[in-house]
Amino acid sequence: MSRILLALAALALVPACGDDGALPDAGYNCAVEDRDDEYTAGMEKVGEGGMTFRLVSSDPAPPSRYDNTWVIEIEDAGGAPLVGAEVEVTPYMPDHGHGTGIEAVVTPDPDLDGRYQAVPVNLFMPGLWQVTIQATPAGGTAVDRDEAVFTFCIAS
Repeated sequence: MSRILLALAALALVPACGDDGALPDAGYNCAVEDRDDEYTAGMEKVGEGGMTFRLVSSDPAPPSRYDNTWVIEIEDAGGAPLVGAEVEVTPYMPDHGHGTGIEAVVTPDPDLDGRYQAVPVNLFMPGLWQVTIQATPAGGTAVDRDEAVFTFCIAS
């Protein structure tokens, strides 16, 4: 029993995330963060391959702590809606070196070509989050894949 208590005590001394010792519930001062994007509905990023990634909306808006629902539109390099693509949405905290254990499920909108919904986009703790959206066209391979990164600061 004493070994179990000793092991639990040792674990309590280990930082929660990365090397900065940040605790999951500690706040983050987004006012001094200059690496993040300012959220606006409909904001766009263009990948290196020419695809346009549009963050149509986030619920809640702007993105906040815990689960978010994102609506995304993707166009190919020619401006046509990307229909039937394989789309992945991956949150990552660069300062802590980790992502989230909750995978975002991406589903196409049956009523609007090139529109996808990602649920949940889980930003479970305060800090800087990079959310990578990767899209591979229907029938495409890794060579055809493109991506864009949206970066948001979560204060608390």
